[in-house]
Amino acid sequence: MTADTTGRLCFVRHGQTFANIDKVWHGQTDTELTAEGYEQTRRLGAYFPQYLRADVIYTSPLQRARITAEAIASAFNLTVIHDPRLMEFDLGDWEGKRFADLVTEGDVLEQIIHNPDFTAPNGESQNIVKQRIVAAVDEIAAKYPNDNVIIVAHGVTISIALAHYLDGNTTLWPKYGKHNTAFTEICLRTKQLLSFNKTDHLNE
Repeated sequence: MTADTTGRLCFVRHGQTFANIDKVWHGQTDTELTAEGYEQTRRLGAYFPQYLRADVIYTSPLQRARITAEAIASAFNLTVIHDPRLMEFDLGDWEGKRFADLVTEGDVLEQIIHNPDFTAPNGESQNIVKQRIVAAVDEIAAKYPNDNVIIVAHGVTISIALAHYLDGNTTLWPKYGKHNTAFTEICLRTKQLLSFNKTDHLNE
């Protein structure tokens, strides 16, 4: 059933990459989609018009997000708008490390989660990511207050945004883990979560 409610903000995580399979943190490394990732985006684009009318689509410029966004945009004849503030959490010199290694090497993953000011060498802190993603979302939402806005981005970046808007605490971001090409809707005016981690298109 198509939702006719307007003023929704829908976050979409990109399709599957090899880094997702290998459980590697690729951050702002411009990782390619897998064959399964392309199939996920195709299904998402075919399904989206059945669920929600998209009025505007923003994306991280990294190809895994951009290609996912284009699959949705093509269904509505929309032009995708690129915004680098939507890019993934940059781990600098630690990009390419396995999540398991980030746990064992000095408890780095715990620091990334629980210390908002912890910064990877030549990378970003959680606070820096929050500042740029929130600035982008607030600006986009203010520009299109009555439209359904689609933002295609990345797992951690989206999770930090959700933890900020819904909990007021970005260190809670791990509870907002999402599947590839899953979408999550919120209403910024009411700080209400309308749907979370929806993957109906993958079951069709």
